[in-house]
Amino acid sequence: MVDSKKITLGIIAIVLLATMAYIYSAPQVTTPAESLIASAGRLQQLVYCRNQVLQNLSQNSQLFTQIVNLTATGDNYLAKAKQYLNLGNATQAMQYAVLALRTYGQALDLQEKLRDTLGTSFASCRAVLAPQQANLTANLYRNRVKNETCKWSQDFYPQYVAINVSLQRVNELESIASRAASSGYDTSNATRLLNQARQLLLEAQSLASNCLLNESAHRLAEARKLIGQATSELARAGAMRTIAEMRRNGLGVNGTSVGEVMRALRARKFEEYLLNKTADTLLNVTRNVPGLERQRNRLQLLEQLLARIQERAKGIHKQLALQLRELVQEAINLAEKAPEMAKNNPGELARQAQDIGNRARQMRGGGRGP
Repeated sequence: MVDSKKITLGIIAIVLLATMAYIYSAPQVTTPAESLIASAGRLQQLVYCRNQVLQNLSQNSQLFTQIVNLTATGDNYLAKAKQYLNLGNATQAMQYAVLALRTYGQALDLQEKLRDTLGTSFASCRAVLAPQQANLTANLYRNRVKNETCKWSQDFYPQYVAINVSLQRVNELESIASRAASSGYDTSNATRLLNQARQLLLEAQSLASNCLLNESAHRLAEARKLIGQATSELARAGAMRTIAEMRRNGLGVNGTSVGEVMRALRARKFEEYLLNKTADTLLNVTRNVPGLERQRNRLQLLEQLLARIQERAKGIHKQLALQLRELVQEAINLAEKAPEMAKNNPGELARQAQDIGNRARQMRGGGRGP
C-alpha cells in the first residue's frame, strides 16, 4: 500500500505549483497572499470532490466524520483568509491561508486512508488539478466567490446526515408495516404517512444539495412529524400483535389494554410485565379449582414461555422466571392429579391450589407481593 502522506504531499505540491504558475503568468495577480488563497481554493475543491465520492460509501464511518470536520475547519480558515485579503491585511490573510492548506492536507490524508479501506477511486476528481482557465483573475480572490457551495460546511453535513438517517428510519418502518399487514393488521394509515415523509425527505435532500438549507430544514421537520405519527400508529399495531401473541402463549389478556403494553415496551420493562401477567394468570387458574384439570394445556404453554424468558433474562428477572416456572410445574402436576383428588380429597386439592395461587401473588412485582 502506498504511503498516504506521500500522496497527499505530492497533491499539495502539484496544486501549489499549478496555481503559482498561472497566477504569476497573469499580471493582475502578484501577491503571495493571493497565491496561497488560490492554492487553498483549489485544494478545497479537490477535498469537496473526494467527499462526494466517499459520501454514499461511508456516511456512517467515524473516519468520514473526521474528514468532514476537517473540511469544515479548512473552509472557515479559507473564509477568514479571504476576509483579511479584502480588508488589505495580507499578513493575516497568508496565515489563515496556510492554516487552510494544512487542514485540507490533513483531510486529504484521511481520504486516502478511507479510499484504501473502501477500495474506491478518486479518478473523477483529477480535473480539479488541471490548469485553471485564463479568465480566472485576481478579482476571484480579492472578492468573495459568488454562489460558493455550502456542501460539507458545518451546516450542511449534519443536516444531510439527518435526512439520510430519517430515510433509513422510513425504510425500517415500512418493513415493520409490511410484516404487520401480512399478519392481518391495518397499517394503511401508517403507510400513507411514511410515503408522505419519504417524499418530503427526498425534497429536503434535493434542496440541501442545492444549498437551500433553510427550505431543506423545513421539509425535514415536517417529515419527522409524519415519521413520529407513523411510529405511533405502528406501535399500536405492534401492541395489538403482542397481546395476540400473549394469548397464544397462555397468558390471560382480558382487560389488557394496548396502552399498558405500549408503556411497558417504551419503558423497556416488558419482561417484568410478562412475568407479572404470568403470575396473574396462574393465580386466576388456581382459583378455579373445578376447572383446573382443563387448564393443563394452558399451564404447559406458560411453562414454555417462562423457559424462553429465563433463557434470555438477566438478574432478578431470570431468577423470578425460574421460580415462576417451578410454580407452574407444580400447578401442572396438581392439574394432572385434580380429577382423582376431586373425588377422594377435594379439600386438599383446594388447599394446594390456593397455596400455589398465594405464592404466585407474592411473586408479582419481582417478589414484592401484591
